[in-house]
Amino acid sequence: MSHRLLADKSLTLLLRKKNPKCLILADVNYEKPSADDQTDVANQAIQRHRYLEILHRFTLSQEPLKSVEDICWNIAKTAIAELGFLDCVVYLVDEDNEYLFQVAAHGPKNPDQRLIASPLKIKVGEGVVGHVACTGEAQIISDTRQDSRYILDDEFRLSELAVPITHQERVIGVLDSEHPDADFFSTEDVQLFKTIAALASNRIDTAIAMERLEQAVLVLSEKEAELKSQALDLTKARRSAESASEAKSRFLANMTHEIRTPMTSIVGYADLLSAGELDDVQKIKWRRQLISSTRHLQELIGNVLDVAAVEAGKATLDLDRISLTDFLDDCVENQRPRAKSKDLELIIDYQGTVPTEVVVDRVKVRQILTNLISNALKYTKEGYVKVTVSAAPVNSGCKLIFQIEDTGCGMAPELINEAFLPFSRLHKTSNANEIEGAGLGLALVTSLLKLMQGSLEAQSEEGRGTTFTIALDVALSPDAQWIKPGAEILEYSRDMTPSGGSEAALDGWRILLCEDSVSIAELLMIILKQQGAQVDHVTNGALALECYKKMMKQNSPPDLVIMDMQMPIMDGYEAATKLKALKIECPLVALTAQAIKGDESRCISAGCDFYMTKPIDVATFPEKLRKIRNAVNSG
Repeated sequence: MSHRLLADKSLTLLLRKKNPKCLILADVNYEKPSADDQTDVANQAIQRHRYLEILHRFTLSQEPLKSVEDICWNIAKTAIAELGFLDCVVYLVDEDNEYLFQVAAHGPKNPDQRLIASPLKIKVGEGVVGHVACTGEAQIISDTRQDSRYILDDEFRLSELAVPITHQERVIGVLDSEHPDADFFSTEDVQLFKTIAALASNRIDTAIAMERLEQAVLVLSEKEAELKSQALDLTKARRSAESASEAKSRFLANMTHEIRTPMTSIVGYADLLSAGELDDVQKIKWRRQLISSTRHLQELIGNVLDVAAVEAGKATLDLDRISLTDFLDDCVENQRPRAKSKDLELIIDYQGTVPTEVVVDRVKVRQILTNLISNALKYTKEGYVKVTVSAAPVNSGCKLIFQIEDTGCGMAPELINEAFLPFSRLHKTSNANEIEGAGLGLALVTSLLKLMQGSLEAQSEEGRGTTFTIALDVALSPDAQWIKPGAEILEYSRDMTPSGGSEAALDGWRILLCEDSVSIAELLMIILKQQGAQVDHVTNGALALECYKKMMKQNSPPDLVIMDMQMPIMDGYEAATKLKALKIECPLVALTAQAIKGDESRCISAGCDFYMTKPIDVATFPEKLRKIRNAVNSG
């Protein structure tokens, strides 16, 4: 202190100064401060000034800090450490107000950078720190040995000071400091810690709120992203289910059509063969058509079952030793009827040396080659189909390469992938009406190669032909040798079978028949001509329109139009709509192999007057046509 005013021991004098009315009260026992007192006062003033500077710097340093971690470490390092305290730990209360966590430290608890040695978690209400957090009142422990609440942390110390960090009367943390000496902390230290806590509390609370808000936003964003992802997954699942349902419907529709088509020929020709006496030429021709349709139906059902087995994972490989050249020659030889009927060259060419014996699943390899060769013959009108075989040693086995090349109609490169889909057929070709089959061959090839871990590549150019390349890794038999076979050319000539005659029965009828299946068209023409009808046959809807217009110009309109609904170039639905737009007056009869729910209404909506399904009953078919025409004429 500077000097004291001792009222109880002093006498007062009234001293008059310049103004006689002004009185001055003075201590008559005034003692001049000693040198030690003056030194203490000066040191205290310096210390207070130093504290104020530290607090000022601390306040300024807090301003740019945003995170809770940065603010708390700044308390420990900028405030507590610079004030000269040996130890400090900053605690924060968790969101549930149950525990206090050590988030920053100074002294032995902070061995390096922002590392806290063995951080403690203290329950609110336990220990000195927990008690302060619970009551909101500062605590000075002069001798921790006498206080059972003391919790040993990194080392034992005799003095402890704990001050709450409060915001709006709510405890959000605790400043805790310990010292090895007893009775170390004073009330001035309490005020100093309270000042630091007050300066930092608002920023800590704001930072905590912001971090929790950011965390909530992050959680909401993640939830939103998760919900969007789930919505996307649900949309994909719905689309996948819809696509699967549509694919199933298309599959059933195609299967219905493909099965009913050969069945129509089978039932029709069987009825013709069983009805009355026929000449030998007719018998031979109709039997061949019957056998051909039966084999086609058998092949169709077999392919469907094979594809289904592979896709369901139920197909297995039955490996066996085969003579490679004999096996391949036999595969080519079996295509004799197809090549012969179309005057095509069928060539098998061995490039370099090949092994004499290999170990493969002979049935599945035969299916692959047969389907590819058959497919090439199907789409080739003139020229050749060539099978090129090569092999190369690979480890203890070999890689077989098969190339099936044709000079057929080819296809646009962008359509190649579509060719491998089930029921895919190249309709838009000049010889589309000659193309039989369900379009399952390439789909089966793909499935079998997948099972055998083989590969398939396709190259094609529209109007120039197609080349399929297969690669298969196979094992060699123990006795296998490498040989160079000679090339073989198998040439065939067309089988010219004469057609039989027919009897007239439908006198005066002119019928426009629209049917792309050669066998069914021939069957229908036989039946109709036997009944006396004149038949104009076309193979697609576009030709049907041309033929009808030509008939009208000739003033010879048809008495009846029979329309297959699934045809190349222009299908029956579009053709029926356009014929109705031309004000066609005769009955338009839909004759289709598609016979599932909704097909009839679709045909009627397109413009057809009547709906009939394949296969037909040869005996009753003409009568049904007569009833249809009579119904239209009488209506």
